[in-house]
Amino acid sequence: MNESYGTGRVVEPEGALPQPAKVLDASGPMRSDEFEVSVERLCLDATSFRAIRQDCNADPEAMASRVMEIVRQRGKMHNPVTDSGGVALGTVSDIGEEYRDPPAVGDRIVTLASLTLTPLRLEEVVGLDPDSAQIAVRGKAYVFNSAPWGQLPEDLPEETALEVYDVYGAGSHVARLAGPGDTVCVMGAGHAGKLAMAAAREVTEGGTLIGIDADPEAIGLVRDLGLCDIGLTADLRDPVGTRDRLAEAGAPEADLTVVVVSSTGCEPAAILATATGGTVLFFSMATSFQTAALTADGIGRDVRMLVGSGFTPDCGSWSLDLLRRSEPLKRAFGIAG
Repeated sequence: MNESYGTGRVVEPEGALPQPAKVLDASGPMRSDEFEVSVERLCLDATSFRAIRQDCNADPEAMASRVMEIVRQRGKMHNPVTDSGGVALGTVSDIGEEYRDPPAVGDRIVTLASLTLTPLRLEEVVGLDPDSAQIAVRGKAYVFNSAPWGQLPEDLPEETALEVYDVYGAGSHVARLAGPGDTVCVMGAGHAGKLAMAAAREVTEGGTLIGIDADPEAIGLVRDLGLCDIGLTADLRDPVGTRDRLAEAGAPEADLTVVVVSSTGCEPAAILATATGGTVLFFSMATSFQTAALTADGIGRDVRMLVGSGFTPDCGSWSLDLLRRSEPLKRAFGIAG
């Protein structure tokens, strides 16, 4: 089949794919190679949510207006400041006749493809908490044949399942990249960081797990739960200071460093923390890949640097199963054991 990848929804520029496009057509009706979702919740990625919160001084009405403005202007939730989006939760309301392997009408699903490429129109923001990246809305979204989606599990809290789906790639990638005896350093102790640490714990028997975050409460939680062996508080924008903190703690250089912070300027710290020949997984929309490449060049550090795509073929099933079987991860996400 000649896959269109949703290009028929691109308004400008002509010939672009939906993600880098400036504007999408999010109007109805649904097209033959799509299914339609009645959207009830957006889960913005941490970088985008943080930027909107800061720009609006944590005022919920201003934040809601900003979300509505972005979607109205672009036909998708594609933050022009951070170039990032998130995922959506909703109920399948219609299915095109050319959509392959669709969910059923009435199924509740999560749009695993980024909101930066998902045609979306919003009627209203129903509720917004400045301390939560999950926003209650009413609207419609369209999912292309090429875009992944996941069924909302019935055995997990809805909010938690959405949080895991939003960052599931962090778990899947770490499980594939790390191995027995490895030292894994996870920079950031938010949702993606917790998942990455739990995944590393699963596959690095005899290894060492290091967690670093600027928030002492966040790093204290993952350390107390046993998700890391060494937990450090550090400003990851200070690469030399971070390196010194690691040395003081007796932490070995990492075979795998995972960057899941929402702050900019953390690339040099990640490279300094990684052993020669090791791997850095940049799983953060705040990453400057020019900074990463030129920093490694400038300090003569031979490391493999990977872009952490949000997609893996398991479409979140591995990370959801990890949550089900890991009591520390459950507690980290606020689920009682």
